[in-house]
Amino acid sequence: MKKQDCFLFGTIFKLHGYKGDVNIYNDNDIPLIFTDIEFFYVEENNELIPYFVDSVRPKKKKILLVKFEDVDSEEQALKIFKRKVYLPNKFLPKIEDINPDKLIVGFDVIDKNLGKVGVVDFVNDKTAQKLIIVKNGEKEFFIPFHDNFVLNIDMENKILNVDAPEELMNIN
Repeated sequence: MKKQDCFLFGTIFKLHGYKGDVNIYNDNDIPLIFTDIEFFYVEENNELIPYFVDSVRPKKKKILLVKFEDVDSEEQALKIFKRKVYLPNKFLPKIEDINPDKLIVGFDVIDKNLGKVGVVDFVNDKTAQKLIIVKNGEKEFFIPFHDNFVLNIDMENKILNVDAPEELMNIN
């Protein structure tokens, strides 16, 4: 499976017990119907490897408790610990069912005048003005999530088109 046919669901961030169960943090708070999930793709050496599910259940708001087939010990679970987890795009809910700013993490940010200026690292909705945190190498800057700056969100090509003043990108 190719990454472009999938979306980043989360990260295996914690082991649960000693029988190979793991906790997956749902990075983007994407609502899913868990009974439909037969497998997750776990990223290994930049490739997506399917791990079939024995059981999956919500543990907390953004955390799933998952038991994979053939992962029966703490030692085996440690091999996939801290790995990114993907699902096929068919599991993505319709855009109107979720908040789209949660899905733009990882999108290329293309400025109208400057071209590619970075990648969306995070969307901070805990501030008075929702902010898009953009990373370009070691440099990080914020763009307000507002119609004056965000021109278009291209979900298919994973591109966020913006028109942001250059001064905004140079604030330290």
